[in-house]
Amino acid sequence: MNICVVFLNKPNAGCWQNVRDNWPNGHHFILTDHMAFVASENITTTAEISDKVGIGENGALGIVFDLGAYNGYNRGELWEWINKVRS
Repeated sequence: MNICVVFLNKPNAGCWQNVRDNWPNGHHFILTDHMAFVASENITTTAEISDKVGIGENGALGIVFDLGAYNGYNRGELWEWINKVRS
């Protein structure tokens, strides 16, 4: 499963609602009001994810990264979610 990280310059409730609508049932993890993770088998490009989230010239300011590798220290729920969608 492909995991991407969504960063928003400013909190945007509409973008997070788009995340919930497009990646339901455990396929998203909103970590903060600026950052979320989405997991998808069907969407393969960060451009597609940006469009579905609402990031763009006429939308919110933000960026999407493909999560190829990761390391760090964060909430246990995040690591559990990553492990769940990776398996």
